[in-house]
Amino acid sequence: MKRSSLNFIVDLVSFIDLVGIVLTGIIMKYILPPGTGGCGREISGGMGRAHIRDLWSMSRHEWGSVHFYLALLFMVLMTAHILLHWDWIKNYFKSLLRPAQKKGSAN
Repeated sequence: MKRSSLNFIVDLVSFIDLVGIVLTGIIMKYILPPGTGGCGREISGGMGRAHIRDLWSMSRHEWGSVHFYLALLFMVLMTAHILLHWDWIKNYFKSLLRPAQKKGSAN
């Protein structure tokens, strides 16, 4: 596989993974209740009030596990991203350490 194709795949999967991290974070912060009391957030509906204790058959703890594993995957993908760009990174820092060449100098 060409390096540019691999880089594209790593970047695309990284973006999708990052979106998953954000969505699971939003679910845990704003939709599912914090703490272990299990009282949940009340929702007014036609049949009275209901409490949200899980979303799509997953509790806050299970969503936290998904969030954690997505974050681990993101770290692996970012390591791959850095390795794919390692030559560029080395050359960039080398250029910072080299003395600046004077433009228009006849020497």
